Amino acid sequence: MQKAFIFDMDGVLANTEPYWEAAKAEVFNEFLNPLVVQKMGPTMGLNMDSIYNLAVECGASLDKEALISAFYAKAHWVYENAALTPNVEELGRALQRMNYAIAIVSASPTDWMSTIVGRLPFRESIRHLISLEDRKDLAHKPAPDGYLEAMRELGSGPETTIILEDSNTGIASAKASGAYTIGLRENLIEGYVQEGADTYVENMGDVLQILENREKASV
Repeated sequence: MQKAFIFDMDGVLANTEPYWEAAKAEVFNEFLNPLVVQKMGPTMGLNMDSIYNLAVECGASLDKEALISAFYAKAHWVYENAALTPNVEELGRALQRMNYAIAIVSASPTDWMSTIVGRLPFRESIRHLISLEDRKDLAHKPAPDGYLEAMRELGSGPETTIILEDSNTGIASAKASGAYTIGLRENLIEGYVQEGADTYVENMGDVLQILENREKASV
């Protein structure tokens, strides 16, 4: 069965989280009472619908379309300016050399994903992009739908698939798919504690080491 490596995007391929945190702070300041924001807590890994639903649960009264439009207005700045994660190019080359099929599964819309993909040196090797925002037939993370669909499209299975995630919502999604799940700590916001992954790494170099060890073990 085909070997596959599936990336989350935000906080994994690029260090977008500080940019999104700054953007969300501006949006929340415009739309939400500070007490509501405090009740909501961390929103890392949540898609726009989930952020809206959480805000309503915490007592907000706001127009959903206006909130989403505000996020879209910030997106171009985020994805054009966020730095790619160090050594992601090296990891991409290793995946090519080791014959892994590559995909990306993200809560972000396809056009946001395309901006990041266009900046990746190994973009030609990425077989599939799955936007859970655009694929209305697939449930959002922490449901495993996106990762299961990516495996189907790549011709892989849980036993031959590695998923690289950062948020606990994404980790839960990856684990629910049955794939080997790695939690990347490199781009986490301060104080964020990961849980539920098979293993955790500090950087892309550590991911590469895991791949090399698996290759040696399979010989």
